[in-house]
Amino acid sequence: MTKFEIKQEVVKIAKKADEMELCRHKSGNFSMIDRKEGLIYITPSGISREDLTPEKIIVVDLDGNIVEGTLHPSIETSMHITAYKIKPEARGVAHTHSRYSTIFACMGKEILPVSAEAILYGGKPVKVAEFAPPGSKELARTIIEPMKDSDVCLLKYHGVIAVGEDLEKALIKLIYVEEVAFLYYHMLTLGQKEFMPLEIFNAMLNG
Repeated sequence: MTKFEIKQEVVKIAKKADEMELCRHKSGNFSMIDRKEGLIYITPSGISREDLTPEKIIVVDLDGNIVEGTLHPSIETSMHITAYKIKPEARGVAHTHSRYSTIFACMGKEILPVSAEAILYGGKPVKVAEFAPPGSKELARTIIEPMKDSDVCLLKYHGVIAVGEDLEKALIKLIYVEEVAFLYYHMLTLGQKEFMPLEIFNAMLNG
C-alpha cells in the first residue's frame, strides 16, 4: 500500500467504527503500521469522524515523534506503539469505547467467552488492564501483561483495544468482543451462573 492508501484505510475503519456505534464523535483511535519504514499512521486528537480525511492522519515513528502532519496525534499514541512492540505480527490497532465492553471495563470484570463468536478473537476471557490515566505512558504499560497471550484487552474505566494483521481485522475483533459482552451482560442480568466451558472453545479452536 502507498502512504495515501494507508491513510485512506485508517479513515475508512475509523468511520466504520463510528457508524457501528463502537465509538462516537471524537472518541477512540485507530492506526496502521508500515513495518518496513517503522512508521505509524494514526488518527489525530480532537477531530470528529465527520471531519476526518486522509490528509489529517498523522505519521509518527516508533518513538512517537511526528514525521508528517500538522495536527496532534492521538493522545493514545504511546499505547499504540506499545501494542506494536509487544505484538510484532500486528499491522493495525483499534481502540474504542464500545458500550457493553466498557461496562465490563468500568466494573473491572473480564468478559467470558460465552458464545461461539468469541472464537473470532481467540476464544479466551478478555482480561482487564489496570487503570492508568488516558493518554499516559502508564496506560501504555498496563496493556503489556493482559495482551501477552491475547489480541484484545479491556482498559479499566476506559474502553477496549485490539490488534490485528491489519486494521480491519483489529476492528472485527472489537465487533465480536462487543457482541459477546452484550450477551454476557444480559446473561448475568438474567441470573445465569454457568457458562460455556473453556474446554469447548479449545476444542473448537483446535478442531
